[in-house]
This record gives sequence, structure tokens and C-alpha cells, in this order.
Amino acid sequence: MLNTQSPEPDRSADHSSDHCAEISPDRSASLVFTLSGGLMVLGLVGLFGAQQGWFQRHLQVSVLAPSSMGLVPGTPVRLSGLRIGVLDRMTLQPDGQVSLVLRLPERYRAWVSPNSTAKISVNSLISPNYVELTPAPMDPALVPTSFKVAFVKVPRLEDLLIGAESTRRQLDRLLRSSQHIAERELPTTLQGLNGTTASSTALAQAAERELAPTTAELRRALRTIDQAGRSASRTSDAAQRNLDQLSPEFQAALRAWSRLMARGTAALFGLQGWLEPAAPPETPLPQTRSPQTTSPQTTSPVTVPQIQPQPPSR
Repeated sequence: MLNTQSPEPDRSADHSSDHCAEISPDRSASLVFTLSGGLMVLGLVGLFGAQQGWFQRHLQVSVLAPSSMGLVPGTPVRLSGLRIGVLDRMTLQPDGQVSLVLRLPERYRAWVSPNSTAKISVNSLISPNYVELTPAPMDPALVPTSFKVAFVKVPRLEDLLIGAESTRRQLDRLLRSSQHIAERELPTTLQGLNGTTASSTALAQAAERELAPTTAELRRALRTIDQAGRSASRTSDAAQRNLDQLSPEFQAALRAWSRLMARGTAALFGLQGWLEPAAPPETPLPQTRSPQTTSPQTTSPVTVPQIQPQPPSR
């Protein structure tokens, strides 16, 4: 017998195609979600990188510090209190010091230069340390991309405590010395001062007792001297007035006395010329040569001046 039944069609292929058509929308949603998440992550990374300055040129500033002082990569770098960069990396040097490499955006080239200095500062006891740069403005064209700056050591809390302890010890010694002076030397000094004060008071009282009568006598003597001076002044004035009155008569008497003396002198000279005989002529003496001298000596006659009588003045 012939099989007159037609073969049944294969339903498995159709079932597979229907199943694929059913799950395709879920896969597309998953793919879209994955792509969206990836784009979001990339956006966040880009935003974070932009904030951290990953996509811009930087300056590398090297600092050689004695130790890391609690710094870690990523520690903020501040300029005048503003955050301008981060600590990129740290390297231990053969001599035990630490080389710090700071990463700064290039836009701060005008404020940070090789003349700047770096120090490690602390906000508080619980906050982390940070690197502080001092501004040193310079022409940006002269500032290199990589340079070194000097490190300035800032006193740490331990150093301050050590200094405070040393100061406290000095104050203790000073207080003990002051207490020793107050207990032993000050009472003796006060006793001596009291004795000196008492002696000064007694001396002042004695001087006051002695000076009271002396002052009275001195005042009386001064009054007597004043009275004598006034009397002498009055006597001098009276003598001056008397002299002024007698002056014309005294001058006339002096002139008469002068005329009288002149007449007497003339009479005496006339009487002398009448009484004395005429003098003989003078005989020149022979010249003799001294054996001791070779030059001749001449003698001049002695001339007696004749006094002529003066006529009496009228």
C-alpha cells in the first residue's frame, strides 16, 4: 500500500526562530544598559581626571626634605592657603633624606618659581600634613617645567614641647633663686635699710635743731650788712656832692700853688748863676794806648745841661 500521507513539516526550526525573536529585545536592553553604564563610568573618570588635571600640562617641583613627616602620595600642595597641586611621588635618597616631587598645573607658573620655598605644615593635631609653597612671582617664560625649590624646616610639636620644657626649667631655677633671695638676703637688706632710714631721720632732726639759731643769726647779719651798705651808699653820695662843691676852689688853689713854685724855682736858678764863677775852659786829656787793646779810645766831654728859668705864669 502506498503511503498517501504527506510528511509532516519540521517544527523545530520554526520554534527556534520564534524563541530568538522572543529574547532579542531583552538582549538589546541589556546591551544599552551596559553601554550607558560604560559611558557614565568614562564620563566620571574624565570628570575626575579633569579635576585632578590629568589632561593638562604640569610643572614638576622637586623638594629634598629630611623625612616624609607623615606625607603620602596625593597629599595636597597649597599656595597662600589655596590648593594648587598634589604630591606625586616620594623617593628615598642614599643619604636618608626624602625627595618629594610635586605636580602643579602649568597655570601656576607665574606664582611658583625656583625662588620659592617649601615647608610641611599641619592644620591641627588630627588633620593630615600638607606641603606649603611660598609665592615667588617671576616671568612665566623664564620658569622651567621641572625645577627644585629649597626646603624650610618648621618647628614641630615635639620641638615646641622640648623648648617649653627648657623654658620651664629656666623659670624654676629663677623662682628658686628669687625665693632664696627673699628668704635670706632680703631681710638683711631691709634691716640695713631701716637702720639707714633711722640714721637719716636723726641727722635731719639734728640739722634742723642746729640750723634754726644759725639761720636767725645769718638773717640778722644780712640785715646789718644791708644797713651798712645803705649807710655807705649815703656817705658816698654826700662825699661826691661835697667834692663837686669844692672842686672849683681846689683847682684854683692848685693853680696858685703852681705859679708860686715856678717863681721860686726861677729865683733859685737866678741866684745860682750869680753866685757861681765862670768855669775855666776844658783841657783835652792826652790819649793813652792800653797795652791790652790795639784800637784807640776817644773820650767825649761831658756837657752839663743848663736849666733856663721859666717866666712866672700869670
